[in-house]
Amino acid sequence: MLKATKIDVEPIYEDIDNALGMIVYEDITSPINIPPYDRSAVDGYAVCSDAVTSASPSNPIPLILKDRANEINCSEATPVSTGDRLPLGADAVVMVEDTYTDNIRKVVYVTRSVSKYFNVSRAGEDIRHGDIIAERGRLLRPWHIAAIAAIGLRKIKLFKPIRVGVITTGSEIRDSAEGIKVYEEGGVIDVTSKLILASLKEYRFITSKWYGIVPDDAGKIAEILRQSLMENDIVITSGGTGPGNYDVTFNALNILGKRMKVEVISRGIAMRPGRPTSIAVIDNKPIFMLSGFPVAAYIAVKVLVIPFIIRVLNIKGAEPIEVPAILMRRAVGSVGYDVFARIKAYRCGDDICAEPLAIHGSGVLKTLLNSNAILRINHDLEGFDKGEKVWIQIL
Repeated sequence: MLKATKIDVEPIYEDIDNALGMIVYEDITSPINIPPYDRSAVDGYAVCSDAVTSASPSNPIPLILKDRANEINCSEATPVSTGDRLPLGADAVVMVEDTYTDNIRKVVYVTRSVSKYFNVSRAGEDIRHGDIIAERGRLLRPWHIAAIAAIGLRKIKLFKPIRVGVITTGSEIRDSAEGIKVYEEGGVIDVTSKLILASLKEYRFITSKWYGIVPDDAGKIAEILRQSLMENDIVITSGGTGPGNYDVTFNALNILGKRMKVEVISRGIAMRPGRPTSIAVIDNKPIFMLSGFPVAAYIAVKVLVIPFIIRVLNIKGAEPIEVPAILMRRAVGSVGYDVFARIKAYRCGDDICAEPLAIHGSGVLKTLLNSNAILRINHDLEGFDKGEKVWIQIL
């Protein structure tokens, strides 16, 4: 079963400047407290709190002014800036605006009482020794990078990016580099692989390789499949999965089955768009066979391929963003199929409004150009009515 499929990804050591969007291979724990010592949270004067308990504007407390001292007694004060280490003997900081100075007599007058540790960031207040900064499987965001830098690490252990091979099939398909003359010659410009590859590149923990356009020849498709399976952790094909006379990807699987272990998990999935989407495992490596239509292929990448990678690596923090929204018109489902409607979401007052654009039309790119979310209508529903609150996935 695909659920039991595992991807063995080797660890790599990477500089934190290049780690954003990557996946942590092992727990990163702090070897120190942050801050490592008590420090001032404001610009002002370090004092003993007991020495100024009665300070007020009408009762200023004079303290001997010591210039940037590392240690004071309770009759003294020393200036500190935000982030400075608290001098020995001090346990609080008085803000500059709550003091005035007599520079001739070298005295600072405190006009406000402060309690112990007032305006002080305590040692370990931010991060404590032994705290986990990022656990295994965590998708690294900018704040993780900052925290890792704060504990003094420069290189960290990460999952090597998942390798995904992408194969385009179809004798009628031509590379976009040939321009619009392709249409004049009755061909089809390869849009789907561009969309698949661009979708994968949104994730730094994935690296992809395109194996070009392969004609409708089962033997040639089988050979490219074999090569891509040797070089990648996952393979995606586009086209060649439906019932048509020229859909030969499954014939290629039969050829590979003579030399490799092939298990077909699903030939077609009850989803719209993307009914031809199929899944197999070849020598323990998953292959996702997607529709040749771009919208169907994109939806399959978003709802099948990426979630599969997230699950098998147990990635934390890469889950899709879902928000509640109010439907502006009815969204029609199809009983027996999970339907993924393209949605235009926008702010309306304190709510988010969701306008369904299209459910059918798996080759209509305009529905993606005009949408920024998708709505999943489960197979046991006829749809959602206008005004209903639904959950949409932000793209």
